[in-house]
Amino acid sequence: MSVRRPRRLAIVASLAGALLVAASPSAFAYFENYLSGSIVGTLNQKEAASLQKSVRQALVDTEDNKIVEWHYPAQGRRQAVDGTISPVETREDKGQQCRRLKSDLKRGSATEAWSGWFCKQSNGTWKARHVGE
Repeated sequence: MSVRRPRRLAIVASLAGALLVAASPSAFAYFENYLSGSIVGTLNQKEAASLQKSVRQALVDTEDNKIVEWHYPAQGRRQAVDGTISPVETREDKGQQCRRLKSDLKRGSATEAWSGWFCKQSNGTWKARHVGE
């Protein structure tokens, strides 16, 4: 496995809030295979960095139920990607400010939606994690 692939998967996992598969190699293989067929899983490094920037904007600067529009233009044979990211709920959990984001992405005729919680860490970064009901 190259250095680039695990880095991309780490970015994708953070975006999708799906870090629950660290338990076993077979679970990781399933997760990697599952992501390879998703829009998020096929983002290249530049596309993922652009999406991360919009996710940060949604987390830091956007009120609940407001939308951040995201677009990455077509390049070569890669189709453009469009999406929306919206914080839908903000609450405190275990002493951290947490926000639930939802997103809809579209590349060509493929669409996908995801939702997940991100909590602000003491160093100012946001980390995907489970937030209890």
